[in-house]
Amino acid sequence: MPRQGRAVEAYTRTAMAEKAPKRKAKPKREPQSVLGTLPASRPERLGRPRQRADSSPTRQAAPAAAEPAGPQAVRPASPPLRAAHPCEPPPKPIGAPTGTELVTTTIRAAGELAQISLTVGGRVLKRTLDRIPRP
Repeated sequence: MPRQGRAVEAYTRTAMAEKAPKRKAKPKREPQSVLGTLPASRPERLGRPRQRADSSPTRQAAPAAAEPAGPQAVRPASPPLRAAHPCEPPPKPIGAPTGTELVTTTIRAAGELAQISLTVGGRVLKRTLDRIPRP
């Protein structure tokens, strides 16, 4: 039974916004350059001040023979190296193989090659037989 005097309306939600409102962007700072990170003034020079070339033109260089050619040693040098111990001379070469050694080596090499070829041939035959469809 509807009530009289009052209009009845269905509850409806208000429509949601499609997108959230944009935030205010922070102002971008310019990236600092390499020179921008340096201080405004240069630091003082470390060490003793340099001599100017025009301040002492009358001074002449000391003779080169008075000063040693290299740096002075602070402590005594290491003991001198001992001569290498003479070792025994290498053995004399045995020379070319004789006929019997040559034949023996050839037969052994042929036997090793035959063994390798039999192994490889057996593997190839096995792979081929495995590819044949079975009933």
